[in-house]
Amino acid sequence: MSVSQPSTAAKRAEPGFIKDFSRVCDRALYQPLADGWWIGATDIVGSTSAIGEGRYKQVNMAGASAISALMNATGDTGLLFAFGGDGASFAVPPEHEAASRDALARTARWSQERLGLTLRAALIPISDIRRAGHDVLMARYAPSSAVSYAMFAGGGMEWADAELKAGNYAVAPAPAGSEPDLSGLSCRWKPIESRSGVILSVIVRRAPGADDQRFSEAINRVLTIADTSKHQGHPVPAHGPDFGSPLMGFDLEAGAQTHSGAASW
Repeated sequence: MSVSQPSTAAKRAEPGFIKDFSRVCDRALYQPLADGWWIGATDIVGSTSAIGEGRYKQVNMAGASAISALMNATGDTGLLFAFGGDGASFAVPPEHEAASRDALARTARWSQERLGLTLRAALIPISDIRRAGHDVLMARYAPSSAVSYAMFAGGGMEWADAELKAGNYAVAPAPAGSEPDLSGLSCRWKPIESRSGVILSVIVRRAPGADDQRFSEAINRVLTIADTSKHQGHPVPAHGPDFGSPLMGFDLEAGAQTHSGAASW
């Protein structure tokens, strides 16, 4: 799944550009978002079952659609987001709250009508997150000069995700027939095959009460193990993922780029 990334010149001036991935746990590189910001979260209900039915691309498309819709609705190509496959977390400045809410509502309706998947969305004022005892700190991981990824810390995103799944702060779907602007969203990559029999994703979460130092040490131990492997833990080939056949994902992409109900699925 591909969503257009901002050029270096287009990036918002932000703190904490991290070039070495081993430093993503260094809290000194993160800064809190300003008061007035909104934290958003989306996910696909029943995504595990849908993937088990072979609908991986539909789930992936629905998950990425909210990011594309937000970028297009706000004009913010430097949107702060983290994509999770079947959903996303993101941060929205106060001036984009209304446009973001409308884009999420339209995306939820589109996902249901076009893909047959329920996308739930929530927008939460950062003040509520802080009152609950959490925060949202951000930095950017920049593996190259052409691309960067938002990184979040402080526990606020996890709290927002829990609120989303509890049905709180929900953004209701827009009226029937509403569609978001998904220009720039693409779904043409070919699945990456394992070169060693398995592709393993490791998720390391801070234990309750664990301090920053111990958590960073745990992350660094995992990264050290990965660095000793043949490909340094990178499943993606050096030349990048391959494109699939001309028809792979074309119907999904065509539907995403068509408005006013003209596309057939």
